[in-house]
Amino acid sequence: MYKKLSRKYYIPYFTHSELACKQTGKIVLAEGFAEKLIELRNIFGKSMPVVSGCRTREYNTKIKGAKNSFHIYDYPHHSGKGCCAVDIATTDSNYRGNLTALAWSLGWSVGIHKNFLHIDRRIDYTTSNQIMFLYD
Repeated sequence: MYKKLSRKYYIPYFTHSELACKQTGKIVLAEGFAEKLIELRNIFGKSMPVVSGCRTREYNTKIKGAKNSFHIYDYPHHSGKGCCAVDIATTDSNYRGNLTALAWSLGWSVGIHKNFLHIDRRIDYTTSNQIMFLYD
């Protein structure tokens, strides 16, 4: 696991406020998730602003997130014992397409929304297959 780098940056490229639960301010990442996220960012070579990272089950319910969201770090429904998903802000179609293709090629599951990409590592922490889906 990574230790907090500074007051602002939790891991390379990603701030504490980006990754932290909006309710508690805590960051609890599944083992190995930070490394996969940094690998994706290094290969992509562009900023990946996170709009949603870790969530408590209570906060996830409050914002009407998926019942078994991979963002949930307390009582996760997977074996990772922490958050293994982030939502990346994206409104530019070229950026969205390039990041989607790269993330998919590296084993990330991808959810496509007009304002963000949901990416998660469900294949590392569950028996689920990699999936791609669209938000309404």
